[in-house]
Amino acid sequence: MKIVFVSRSNTGYPYPYVKEQADALVRNYNVEISHFLVAHGGVSSYLKAVIKLFDFTRKNRVDLIHVHCGLSALVAVLYKYLFFKKLKIIITFHGSDINIPKERKYSLFAAQFSSHNILVSEKMLKYFKKKYSIIPCGIETNIKLDSRENTRIEKGWEKNDFVILFSAGFHRKVKDPQFAFKVIEAFSNVTKRKVRFIEMKGFTRNEVTNIMQAADVMLMCSFTEGSPQVIKEAILNSLPVISNDVGEVRLICSGVDNCYIIQKTVTEYVRCLKFLSQANARIQNRFPVIEKFDNNIISKKIFGVYSEVLNEC
Repeated sequence: MKIVFVSRSNTGYPYPYVKEQADALVRNYNVEISHFLVAHGGVSSYLKAVIKLFDFTRKNRVDLIHVHCGLSALVAVLYKYLFFKKLKIIITFHGSDINIPKERKYSLFAAQFSSHNILVSEKMLKYFKKKYSIIPCGIETNIKLDSRENTRIEKGWEKNDFVILFSAGFHRKVKDPQFAFKVIEAFSNVTKRKVRFIEMKGFTRNEVTNIMQAADVMLMCSFTEGSPQVIKEAILNSLPVISNDVGEVRLICSGVDNCYIIQKTVTEYVRCLKFLSQANARIQNRFPVIEKFDNNIISKKIFGVYSEVLNEC
């Protein structure tokens, strides 16, 4: 079975969650996966990507196209119908492609032409009536929890430093960084500890693991989410979580200690930060996340979708 993963990336490499899903499928099943990257958005860039995808499939045998993100699916759909290809398309919708209205209309258009749609969150169900499965993205769970002390030393963080990670880059407006800055300012005024606030941006895979183990809390306050990888990874690395009830955060944190799903007010966030800064708590029970989101488990579900779609007449 030869699969092409189509996804958006301007770095020349697929995003880690896309690559790790592909790697798990290759590791566990008799599939070959190649990556086709859409570097830029916009009409002209998408049309160029359609031509490049045609050239790619002309040179390589492909049984199935699996697209990550609804907007990228437009490339696969245009390719299929402009060049009269019978290839089947599967689309995974990740969150913003459905949650953001201006992206939703294009994503749902593409969904009409797919053989099957994969939704990472049950909260997307109201937009789909058939041809779908709910399968969140998984995580690589085989890590060691041994990076905390060394990483804090390498970063020059003192014992009294209280390190808060923001769930994304500060430029991501959908993550509501302005609210987060208000929380940090209010918390800094009531704690004796030195507060360091760090955006999750520009880290390699290993650096993400190390900094999550070294930090003291993950802060999320997004307007919308799907099934956020950053929360799964925080729990895997024993990093306490404070978040509003957005996307599938409550489901991800179910059964896990030191995860706080709260109302989105500065007062509530500061209250939880004060508690964690005094308790120096870490997550002890990571197993609910490992049992639900290990990539080996997720890959089995996705391979089942592949087999079903390819066996359809």
